Amino acid sequence: RQMSCMMLATLGYLSPPQPTFRSHRSPPPLLSGATTSEYDVVVIGAGVGGLSAAAVCAASGLKVCVCESHDAPGGAAHSWTTKGFTFESGPSLYAGLSPDRSPNPLKHVYQIIGEEPEWLTYDRWGTYLPEGDLLHDAVGAADFYEKLKACGGPDAAEQWERLMARVTPLGEAIFQLPSAAVRADLGAAITMGKYAGALAGVVLKGGGDKLNAPFATLLEEERITDPFIRNWLDMICFLLQGATTKDAPTTLMAYMLSDFYRDGVCLDFPVGGTESIIGALVRGVTKHRGCELMLNTHVDELLFGEGGGRCTGVRLKGGRTLRATKAVVSNADLWTTRKLVGEAAAPALAAELDQRIGRLERCESFLHLHVGLEASGLPTSPSETFPAQWAVVSDWEAGVDAPRNMVLVSLPSLLDPSLAPE
Repeated sequence: RQMSCMMLATLGYLSPPQPTFRSHRSPPPLLSGATTSEYDVVVIGAGVGGLSAAAVCAASGLKVCVCESHDAPGGAAHSWTTKGFTFESGPSLYAGLSPDRSPNPLKHVYQIIGEEPEWLTYDRWGTYLPEGDLLHDAVGAADFYEKLKACGGPDAAEQWERLMARVTPLGEAIFQLPSAAVRADLGAAITMGKYAGALAGVVLKGGGDKLNAPFATLLEEERITDPFIRNWLDMICFLLQGATTKDAPTTLMAYMLSDFYRDGVCLDFPVGGTESIIGALVRGVTKHRGCELMLNTHVDELLFGEGGGRCTGVRLKGGRTLRATKAVVSNADLWTTRKLVGEAAAPALAAELDQRIGRLERCESFLHLHVGLEASGLPTSPSETFPAQWAVVSDWEAGVDAPRNMVLVSLPSLLDPSLAPE
């Protein structure tokens, strides 16, 4: 028996081998020639966001084409198989996907498109901390209070209760406002109309302009000073988005804390690994007539109408043009998207993207180490002493974002044995 393992550390980036996406559909042939095709929507990038947008559009009856430069879909969430081991480059911790009623926006996408992975559930995420190893690591509220007793100060539980009393009403209000209803244009009046009460609740309970304030501001307001709680929340923020409480928005943390520290919560894992998450989204696109996922298809340029107004399509490497009658969606990162916009073709958009880039800082790099282990003699299922995933922090004082200070380990084949050879 063997086991697949992924370790992540804040060191630098190591490119994985080229993946092979196992699919019942063969990828479309490489495009050639300077011909033109027309779709309702063209999506750039087959990451989770791009595929979600494409699948929802396809489910709405639109003709959609997804262009992906890679030879596999998934973006940062792709996987590959070597010598029987399935390795995953992206997320390893999932929640809010197995219940039928959930605030998780990806769950909403699956329900819209009628495709979804099969989910396994488990209840433990291990930690090796300066205060001790594997101390009360079951997810949910009850075990975390035991962790506070073991690791926090004399009033840590009281401070935590005060914090949760502040964020839980905001989190519950956010749960009632589906992210799919939120838009940045006048259409929001239609999509958010039925959720006006929930929106008002979010604004009122979040303090209006404080919604996007750094979470550290709320911690100061609530006098959360316990060192363990502050360190723990910095770690959670860093795992969620590569930032600490000084930068993470209050809305994100209110959502996460309200969802993660409640009774009956569990963690989810897709049968078949991350590939199943991506495969369901791909099926949501390609099962509809006229909708395509094109791999090995690099977009060179965005095309615009007169005056640089609406984006009307894309030009691919090799010269082929894909016209979009309704929209072009970019799932590429901000820097890559900017390279596709010619200043002469769309000066206003180019300037807007430049301004957004100027306000952003790139995250520090990470090292991914993927290992196949001979697992004879090791446990065959997760337990309190041998969890499927765990985090290691060497020194709180150095900061969770310090090099070589934090490591995440995931053993997906401990949850789904099919991800490693017998």
